[in-house]
Amino acid sequence: MEDKIVIIGGGGHAKVIINVLKKLNSYNILGYTDLKEKGLILGIKYLGTDEVLKKVIKAEKSCNAVIAIGNIKISEVRQKIYEKINKLHFIFPVIISPNAIVNENVEIGEGSVVLDGAIINTSAQIGKFAIVNTNAVIEHDSHSGDFIHFAAGSILGGGATIGDNSLLGVGAKIIQYKNVGENCLIGAGSVVIKDIKLEGTYFGVPARKISIS
Repeated sequence: MEDKIVIIGGGGHAKVIINVLKKLNSYNILGYTDLKEKGLILGIKYLGTDEVLKKVIKAEKSCNAVIAIGNIKISEVRQKIYEKINKLHFIFPVIISPNAIVNENVEIGEGSVVLDGAIINTSAQIGKFAIVNTNAVIEHDSHSGDFIHFAAGSILGGGATIGDNSLLGVGAKIIQYKNVGENCLIGAGSVVIKDIKLEGTYFGVPARKISIS
C-alpha cells in the first residue's frame, strides 16, 4: 500500500519533488498547499493554504509531509513552517531520488530531500530538512547541519562541515576539511579554502565576506 503524502509549497522546487515522488512510485500524493492556488502541478491538485493541514491529518492519521519550499538566501521560512506543521504530527520522510547515489554508512536526517544526480559519499552526515539539489556532491566523512541547501552542482569536500541554515550556492565548493558556520551563504561559483566562522554572505575565489546593502 502506498503511503499518503502532502506537498508543502507550490513553486518550482515543489514541482521537482513531485517528479521525484512519482518516480519512486511509493507515495499517494494527496495534493499541495500554498498561499495561492497554482492550478494542477504535474497533475497534483491544490488543497488550500497550510490551514487545511489540520483537516488532512485528522482524516489521515499517519500522513507524510514534505516541505517543498526552496531558498536562494538565508531565511528561517522553512524552519518556521516545520515548527508549525510538526505540531500537527505529520511524518517527514527522507525523500531520495532513484537517480541519486547514496553510499554506505551515510546518515540523513528526517525531512531531507536528495534530488536527481546527487552523490552522497560514504560516512557523510546530513542533518534534518536539508535540500541536496541536482548534481550536488557531498563527500566522505563530511558533516552538515539542519536546514542546509546544497544548490545544484555544489560540492562539500571530504571531511568538511557546514552549519545549520546555511546555503551553498550553484556550483559553489567547500574544499576538504574546511568548516563553514551557521547562517552563511556561499555564493554561486565561490570556493571556500579557509574556515568561515562568522555568519553572512561570502562570494569569490577564494570566498570573502561581502556587505549586502
